[in-house]
Amino acid sequence: MRVCVMVCGRVADPLADVMPPYKDSFRALLGSRLPEATFDSVAVVDGELPASVDDHDVYIFSGSPHGVYEELPWIRDAEAFVRRAAAAGKVLVGGCFGHQLIAQALGGEVRKSERGWGLGVHEHALRGREPWMVGGPDAVNVLVSHQDQVVRAPEGAVVLASSEFCPNAMLRIGDRILTFQGHPEMNVATVDRLLELRRERAGEEVYARGKASLGRPLDHDAIADWIAAFVGGAVAGQSSVEKCENATAA
Repeated sequence: MRVCVMVCGRVADPLADVMPPYKDSFRALLGSRLPEATFDSVAVVDGELPASVDDHDVYIFSGSPHGVYEELPWIRDAEAFVRRAAAAGKVLVGGCFGHQLIAQALGGEVRKSERGWGLGVHEHALRGREPWMVGGPDAVNVLVSHQDQVVRAPEGAVVLASSEFCPNAMLRIGDRILTFQGHPEMNVATVDRLLELRRERAGEEVYARGKASLGRPLDHDAIADWIAAFVGGAVAGQSSVEKCENATAA
């Protein structure tokens, strides 16, 4: 299984001591759960893209300080790559900016939320369980750092998790695309630093609430299990529908 982390944002200097590169973060999150996978990365933010969608089996689009609606050539090129990869049946995973990029590329809508900033640990409640979502709670605690949101999911997308703050927190689009607003690949130290950096912009109320939330237990292991199960099944060519049928037959 060839996995490529599509790096959509640079690790800023003030985060360098607490935030690993995105390739390392996603490999740490998923590598032990997908032992057959090899991990590469491409600096999409620097205008790089794989030569062909067939270079890899799985593309993971990372977070970014940018907004997907910004008129930057690399963002438009990344959207076009998402559409080509989806049409080719590749497995796509998106986190935060990557979640928004994939949704927008496939017909959804993203904009700054009227609810403001989400910072700290948020709870995203499952809207239902699919067969690959084994174990874990029915409402997951996950690190978040975002102001933009998917306000309209692409046609045919299934909302898997949501909250009052973020109604489209986790999406499945077809049988080979999974996206989520949270940051299960991040650690508490990174989001704590982001809170400090964004304190003035987010406001004291959001800052205080975010800081207080950081002591809550995280469900990143459960989310990682789900992502790995989804990716493994999709690469093997077993659709969610087939999984449902198999589960029913069993």
